Amino acid sequence: MTGKMKAPAPPHLTLTSATQLPRHPLTGLGACVDVTVPHGQVMQKKGLNVTLPCNYQTSVDKAFMLEWKFSPGSTSPDGGKQILYFTSNTLYKPGAQAKRLHLLQDPPTLGIATIQLTDLRSSDAGIYTCEVNNPPDFYGTSFGQIELIVLMAPSSPVCRGTTSVSVGSNTTLTCNSTEGVPAPIYSWKRLDSKSPLPVSNTVQNEKTGTLELLNVSLALAGIYQCTSSNEFGQKTCQITLQVTAMAQAGVIAGAVIGVLLALLLLVGIAFYVLHRRKQKRNKKAQSIYSANEIREDATAPGISETSLQKKDSKSELHLLESESSRPGSASTTKSQLKHLFI
Repeated sequence: MTGKMKAPAPPHLTLTSATQLPRHPLTGLGACVDVTVPHGQVMQKKGLNVTLPCNYQTSVDKAFMLEWKFSPGSTSPDGGKQILYFTSNTLYKPGAQAKRLHLLQDPPTLGIATIQLTDLRSSDAGIYTCEVNNPPDFYGTSFGQIELIVLMAPSSPVCRGTTSVSVGSNTTLTCNSTEGVPAPIYSWKRLDSKSPLPVSNTVQNEKTGTLELLNVSLALAGIYQCTSSNEFGQKTCQITLQVTAMAQAGVIAGAVIGVLLALLLLVGIAFYVLHRRKQKRNKKAQSIYSANEIREDATAPGISETSLQKKDSKSELHLLESESSRPGSASTTKSQLKHLFI
């Protein structure tokens, strides 16, 4: 006998593939589905093409369905979104990768469900799930998962930190690339110095990209460059550090205080001038008001004080003469005159 006898198919099952599997060894209810994918991670450099293998074994029927899902970054595979769907001899690609996503075998009905992604991007990294459904084959492993890692050079880092410090203080410079796989390594150097940074005054962290400068001196001033690198490339950024001496800092503080005092003096002078003007206005108003008042003891116009005195003297003499003409008043008059002229 040159061939093996095929197991009779159930009445409701029509086989369309030459590859047919035996019934399940334990239940005998039908052939099982067996999906295989590579173990471990699939890595490819950004900008290139990558192949994600997926093979399966089953008796392909009219109800056969192939589905690929994608979970970007650290998203759980359970939350993956559909990027490719094949059923009833029709292919659908609803995801954002549609134009760059292709089946290696179309239609994928001969045991190969491998896909290819072209022009890899950093956003393509994540978990890809290949799933095959072929009712009534409900046994075996119907899906497999592949982790894709997109390798890339570091993106241009950003240097940050305080750019002006005083002598004796501490400061920290930072450097960070938003992209880079594997994770970049960071290193710092001062461009205007051929010697390495002094170990006693600096602390570098190649993983986080920080550079701590302790007890800063004038000799540490200059242009600092950070290099972010991995095996696929490197990028740099720069930052300038200025160190101010304490004497210079005192001069600056003194100048600021001097300016403040000058401003206060100007404000005081302005207040004094305004106050003096206000006083003058008040005095002028008072003098105008006093000139309009009529005094009870004021001398009438045209009559001098001398005339008034003469008039008063005549009145007194007339009074004395009147008194002396009366009987018995001579002595009294004399005494009064004597008292008057003493």
